[in-house]
Amino acid sequence: MSETTQALERPAGGCPIRRSAVRVSIATALLLGFGTLVLVAVASVLILGFSTSTRNTAALLTDKVILAMDGMTVRVRAQLDPAQYQAEFLVASIQRGEIDTSDETRLGQNLRSALAASPQITAVSFLSADSHWTVARRTGPNDAEVITMPPPPNSDLLMQEMKAAPVARWVDPVWSEEEGTSFLTVRAPVRSKSGKFLGAVLVGVSFADLSGFLGELDSSQGVTAFILFDADHVLAHPALIGRTFNLAGRNPPLPTLSDLGDPVAAGIWQRQPPGRVVARDGMGGKLRDLDFRQASVGDVDYVYLLRDLSGYGAQNWTLVMALPQREVDQEIRRVRWFGLGGVAILLVSVALSLILGKTISRQIRGLSHAASSLRDLDFHAVPYLPDSRLRELSDAAAAFNTMLTGLRWFESYVPKALVLRLIRRGDHAGSILSEERDVTVMFTDIKGFSTLAQNMTPAQTASLLNEHFTLLSACIEAEGGTVDKFIGDAVMAFWGAPDEQADHAARALRAAAAINRCIRQSYDEAVAQGRPAIRLRVGIHSGPVVVGNIGTSSRINYTIVGDTVNAAARLEALGADLADPAAACIVLASADTVDAAADCGVPMTDVGEFSLRGRTGQVRVWQLADGVHGPRDPVGPTGQTIGEPGLEPACPQLPATTPS
Repeated sequence: MSETTQALERPAGGCPIRRSAVRVSIATALLLGFGTLVLVAVASVLILGFSTSTRNTAALLTDKVILAMDGMTVRVRAQLDPAQYQAEFLVASIQRGEIDTSDETRLGQNLRSALAASPQITAVSFLSADSHWTVARRTGPNDAEVITMPPPPNSDLLMQEMKAAPVARWVDPVWSEEEGTSFLTVRAPVRSKSGKFLGAVLVGVSFADLSGFLGELDSSQGVTAFILFDADHVLAHPALIGRTFNLAGRNPPLPTLSDLGDPVAAGIWQRQPPGRVVARDGMGGKLRDLDFRQASVGDVDYVYLLRDLSGYGAQNWTLVMALPQREVDQEIRRVRWFGLGGVAILLVSVALSLILGKTISRQIRGLSHAASSLRDLDFHAVPYLPDSRLRELSDAAAAFNTMLTGLRWFESYVPKALVLRLIRRGDHAGSILSEERDVTVMFTDIKGFSTLAQNMTPAQTASLLNEHFTLLSACIEAEGGTVDKFIGDAVMAFWGAPDEQADHAARALRAAAAINRCIRQSYDEAVAQGRPAIRLRVGIHSGPVVVGNIGTSSRINYTIVGDTVNAAARLEALGADLADPAAACIVLASADTVDAAADCGVPMTDVGEFSLRGRTGQVRVWQLADGVHGPRDPVGPTGQTIGEPGLEPACPQLPATTPS
């Protein structure tokens, strides 16, 4: 083992972890402890499996039904989803200006084209905000017409719902007097690029088409398939092909199970016959996402397979397939006996393996808990793992302890708060793209630090800076800010990234108020004790920046760049010209930050307009007044203070300044 590895394995206290001299592998332990037991269990399972496999290979009805149900689900979605895609496409085309809704002729042509592109759709229309309704509907298999109709009776209520709707959505079935049938409708709000509400796109699908493809499934798969809207109303069934119903006035406007004339479908909700075993008992409750029911129709027992289908209205639909009980009884009995035999063997195996398994699992559990505790990046709270006599566990503990030592050092060199935010967002280094975002940037700088450090030793200088940076970081992170970097005696921090923070300007001003309070307090204490006292300048500016991973392939920083960063630095430098020689801290903020932080409770005084080096034009500058106040008053003329001083924030509890 190299000296480097030995040093990394040594905990913070300096003593290396003691490793056991005798260790055996998990494979050896399992072979000696479980060998005979596994041999008996596997042999028994193989015998049972062989005796049933010859019969099971010819009886794959369950898999066949599941595949049929999957196919039914895919077919239903393939029948309906194009309606939503077409509605969303039309909305996007109108928003891009490709379709002019004020030109009814061109609008009708576009609606008719959308109808032709999706044979599943029965009608597509646009209802404008001023109640002009243009409709394209099918008049035959290969023909359609475009008409202008009076608005529907509930158009006012429909417009109110569409104004509040963010995206396209399905609504429950509606009855059409003109077509004499029920429709399933997609309604999509249409807004201009500026956000103005223009109207709604309505796309309708007839239920006759759904019943049509279910008839094909019924004949090809040998099962009875239908779709239920609720416990009694039917959306689609082969028996509905070619039939019409007058459903006006019904709610919902759908035929009932009794209207079908199909005793198999009508018997789905019968009471269980006494003494019968339901398919769910033999199959363990649910098979994939299918539910089971059973009923007797005449002298034939039926099994019903049910699957919920969501996304097409306020409530879920139910896809149903019915097949005779005799087709599944034989397979269920085989599975039951196979399962009972396997369970008996497993129970014996588990009982005999607990003694040895507890020893192994206890150490693995300790490794798992220690690894899980790393998620919060609080490496100093994670304990070192003890050694084990099992070779693999011993090597895992040694590797974990080595990693933990390295992470404790790594924690001292990276912004842990930033890493935690990126982890909680689910980002990784390759997924973070540079983007423009509005943020608030803060720069701080110690006034006259070079002169101050001349009379101090290197150790004293480092200690002073560590204490100072710890204080500033605590104030910044208490308001959700990110400390970007330390530049000599300066600090750069920002709010508004990586997390979206609508109040990033207010957070920055509150953090500045806390820094002002703590600097003045530490200044008074240092003067009273005769120690070197720090005077600080702070500059704050809000605006757009480029934020993301910036650097090389071997080392990157999650940071921000842009004119907003430069402006914050210039405001901090401007404090040298405006500062009171006796002031311990001066905080300057741009009008952009002050305006964005309305009602943040931080008193600011307008000190006038100034030119910042490297920028054209004048920038209105505000200075932090002493104290913190209640709700902000309106902005006044130059020299006016916003708000009244009130309670000052307490300095945060500071963590340790050096890593252990």
